[in-house]
Amino acid sequence: MMISYDVSDPEGFAAYNPGSLKEIFATVTKHGGAIVGAGPTDAVTGTPAQTCVCLTFPDADAARAWLDDDEYAPLKAIRYGSTTNITEYIVPAL
Repeated sequence: MMISYDVSDPEGFAAYNPGSLKEIFATVTKHGGAIVGAGPTDAVTGTPAQTCVCLTFPDADAARAWLDDDEYAPLKAIRYGSTTNITEYIVPAL
């Protein structure tokens, strides 16, 4: 799974990262996932969002379950409320 976004409200976003990292990691792990990369993008082509996060899950259902998790919902609301240009997509494993 890939998530990209631009931070539009740095103070608000601080409640998400770094403020809620322990909870974020716990909800990802709960669904068998892991965060494998995160940070500013280094575009080879195109115009990327400011930040990209790469997560791995056992399958697409687990990734969707994480996005829809009730425990993650208030944290996701912080991320959505403090970022713009949000793209979330699931990339199937080969």
